[in-house]
Amino acid sequence: ALASPTLADVDGDNSMDLLVGTSMGMVYNLNARTLTSRDGWPVQMKRGVESRILVEDVLGDTNLEIFVMDVGGNLVCLDHKGNVIWHRDLAKSLHQDLDISIDSMSPMTLGDVDGDGTLDVVVVMSAAVPNMYENVFVFAMSAATGKDLDNFPFAIQGNLIDTAQKTQNKLPQPLLVDLHADQSYWKSYIQRNNTSLEAIQRKLQQDGASSSEKTTVPQGGKARGLHIIQPVGKDVFIIEGGSGCAHPVPIGDEVTAMVQADDVHGTGNLDLVVSTASGNIVTLDSPGVPYHPLNVWNNGEVRNQGNTFAHGFSASQGIYVLDVSRQYRDIFGIYVPVTFEIFDNRPNIQYEEARRLYRVSIRDGTSSKRLLFFKEYNVTGTYTERIYINHGPGYYSLKVSLKTTHGLTYEDVFHIGYNVHFLDGFGLLLWLPLLVAGIPMLLCSRKKNWEDDDFDGEGILGRELPT
Repeated sequence: ALASPTLADVDGDNSMDLLVGTSMGMVYNLNARTLTSRDGWPVQMKRGVESRILVEDVLGDTNLEIFVMDVGGNLVCLDHKGNVIWHRDLAKSLHQDLDISIDSMSPMTLGDVDGDGTLDVVVVMSAAVPNMYENVFVFAMSAATGKDLDNFPFAIQGNLIDTAQKTQNKLPQPLLVDLHADQSYWKSYIQRNNTSLEAIQRKLQQDGASSSEKTTVPQGGKARGLHIIQPVGKDVFIIEGGSGCAHPVPIGDEVTAMVQADDVHGTGNLDLVVSTASGNIVTLDSPGVPYHPLNVWNNGEVRNQGNTFAHGFSASQGIYVLDVSRQYRDIFGIYVPVTFEIFDNRPNIQYEEARRLYRVSIRDGTSSKRLLFFKEYNVTGTYTERIYINHGPGYYSLKVSLKTTHGLTYEDVFHIGYNVHFLDGFGLLLWLPLLVAGIPMLLCSRKKNWEDDDFDGEGILGRELPT
């Protein structure tokens, strides 16, 4: 095996499956407990499988679809029994009659590239095509049918990639992220419950007087969907999926790893993190792009520490913590309120009541021994739960996880302080009553002297004092 295995309950029988590809082109689907092969498996690919196998529900048949790609540019979508749903020969997609030599392939990424409400698969290929100057091609295809999206495949000039990177077996995995300044429609997008999605047309910004009215394109473009962030040589290409417009960002050093996205500087905006071959780390700030937990990708080639491979907004299911709970604060009290939202946009899920089961857990960090909350839900929506942290005062990184009936795990992480300064309050309760009681005593007390009116000049024996 040349890639990490994928764990998921592909057929929904409450038993996890292990999917792995080999250098001989064999794709295995094994029972994760007994390591016995499932019916219909293994499946033979034409070339070796070096990329991780992806799983996601794109057809709504209550089972997961399986996406496999070999080093020869053959991309197939399989059902849970190993049957081919669709197949694409990416090299032949460029030209049917020419002999195209593929240098390297990138791992696959899932997301709604064109914003039509359905998932797409994105992959990048480096190939030598006769009579063509470009040698890097970005493919974006419908995950349900395998058909190319408009404006794809997208060709990039070949002089941007040097000889050293051409010898690599893999290109960096493409990152899918929304870099539009206007992201107001995502709220209704994830709450559509797989209903039809209306076409999204971003509003243009108008500047100037009516006599010389000038229309400017907003930040990130005006098309719907996501951006594809792909390193090629010493540049990072930002491609708007809905329009095919591209903008190269020169880095000055070879970029050989997938670009990550998160709010690195804590400004409330999204940043792109680029690592280079010489060990440098570059952050690209996006001042007009607001941060959202579903719009980050900060865990390498998988979005979470598990088996989710789709961009957060366009994933079939998901969970995220709302701003009212994720803002960092020191909570003084016994219970911590956590508000989160569950969404499910799987095709035909309204007809599968047994699949509408969402297991939500909240734990401190990643340890299973520090579980703080667990509950099962049958309806999507926004929920507020109160959790008790029994590990004492301190700073905590709370991970909210959603596990589906297919074993897919979606996560969100936020940070809080829990009774960190609780002793300050106890000290105030101790000293404040004493201070309040002592102030009147100090202000109202009076010291006796010999000039008092009730002093009659006699001593303690009843006789006059000598003068």
